[in-house]
Amino acid sequence: MTAPRPDRRDLLLGGTAVLAVAGATLPKVHAQARSDRPLLFRGATLVTMDAPDGGVRNGDLLVRDGRIAAIGQDLPAGEAEVIEAQGNILIPGLINSHIHLGQAIIRGLSADHTLGQYFQVVVGRYSPKLSATDLAASDYAGALEQLDAGVTTIFDWSREVLTPAHADAAIDAMRRAGIRAFLGYAIPGAAQGGEAVKADIRRVLAGPLASREGRVRLALGIRGPDSSSPEDTTSDFNMARELDLLHQFHVGAWLYQGRRPRAVAQLAADRLLSAKSILVHANDLEEDEYRIATEAGAKFSVTPEVEMLMGHGQPATGRVLRNGGRPGLGVDVVTGIGGDMFTQMRTALAAERLSDNLAAKQKKEPLKAVTLTTRQVLAAATIDGARLLGIESETGSLATGKRADIVMLKGRGLATTPLHDPIAAVVMQAHIGMVDTVLVDGEPIKRTGAFIGRDIARAASDLQRQAAELMTR
Repeated sequence: MTAPRPDRRDLLLGGTAVLAVAGATLPKVHAQARSDRPLLFRGATLVTMDAPDGGVRNGDLLVRDGRIAAIGQDLPAGEAEVIEAQGNILIPGLINSHIHLGQAIIRGLSADHTLGQYFQVVVGRYSPKLSATDLAASDYAGALEQLDAGVTTIFDWSREVLTPAHADAAIDAMRRAGIRAFLGYAIPGAAQGGEAVKADIRRVLAGPLASREGRVRLALGIRGPDSSSPEDTTSDFNMARELDLLHQFHVGAWLYQGRRPRAVAQLAADRLLSAKSILVHANDLEEDEYRIATEAGAKFSVTPEVEMLMGHGQPATGRVLRNGGRPGLGVDVVTGIGGDMFTQMRTALAAERLSDNLAAKQKKEPLKAVTLTTRQVLAAATIDGARLLGIESETGSLATGKRADIVMLKGRGLATTPLHDPIAAVVMQAHIGMVDTVLVDGEPIKRTGAFIGRDIARAASDLQRQAAELMTR
């Protein structure tokens, strides 16, 4: 397969066009700095996700000192700034449990790629060429894209962290954006400098990301049994255990060339899986392996749209749930798809219901009820995503005392009127254009549809310039 290479002149001209119409095509920006005043959302429809039914209620929510201070009716405003939220929907900030943020710089190049072509072009050709400056531009713009879409937490599986300078650039970019993030520092093989990477992981953990409670935290992207030898797999898991770090690994797609039968069951038997292990994709495991991994404490991140487009296999959402797990959802790669989580919720739901209906057709027995609900997929994008990352005590639901990671969606438009079922509206009708307000740790990142204190036009122009240079290497 010979993939066309984008022309640098076309990319530069494209960047000029982007800047010429920036006011029309980029999110608006409020110039004002962050306010430290408490915020009171008055009269909203709250989808709290703190109860089995989704915890839907009408009322007020008070934010003070970065936390949700109170939820109730007719809360006193005191010194708080009041946000009149009648007709709007408050949800927990969405959680994107698996994304390759550094690939924002090569956005769209894999729209018509198979998985093999993606590895050849993106992973083989471009990712190894990213400079630290490229990665800074990509991670900053990519994080802003997530925030714009109501995502407040990400796990960034970064194979583009190639040197200590890259690591520092990635950390700085995510901090400047203001997103809650786990930097999944990817461990390559020895031939690609794996030992140097392991040394730098220790440097980062002792220095820039020493805090286990900061908004940006260290995690690992390990190779896993489908991508490395048993010895290297064990070494990676042991490092994650020694450093007590959350870790993800890609596993279980039927077309992985190094795939080993019942590899997940073997990981559990070898006691390598733990509550900090996250299996990404896991499309084609044997049924009992979902249960085995779940009983070992491991979690699953499903990226349904990419998995269906690139041929990983049927998304594992339903099988994880049937076997006692609670999957999270992720975007994976914006080289092929858009970056929002509303699409992932709908795709996960559609994929599972298609599978169920095809099975019913085969049996000639129409379904009596759906097996995957809108509440379950919203949970996968909020509270279950938080559980997957081990931060459910901090975020993932709207509850008193939790960090104020909050999204307000416009609820008065034709797409959501009448609002019979707020959860269904969020999952089935919501889109990026409805994201009015975004708070992370109580910090207003976005208000009335506009970013606060972030230069979006500059982020776009920096990314366009670095992308054009990357194409020439």
